[in-house]
Amino acid sequence: MKEKTYLKWYNKVGYGFGDIAGNVVYALLSSFVMIYLTNTVGLNPGIIGTLIAVSKLFDGITDVFLEP
Repeated sequence: MKEKTYLKWYNKVGYGFGDIAGNVVYALLSSFVMIYLTNTVGLNPGIIGTLIAVSKLFDGITDVFLEP
């Protein structure tokens, strides 16, 4: 039986820093959409939050079926 190999701490930190870019882009885009839809379009923030949550839930469900 083969012994498990684990990532070194600096590899874990590197992967974490690599994911920061995607999270920052998502946060900025979500903030922009929220501000735009509340101030310009005039929608209720609760409705916008629900729409974003439903879209993320739909994305999570479809990823299970579409990923190889």
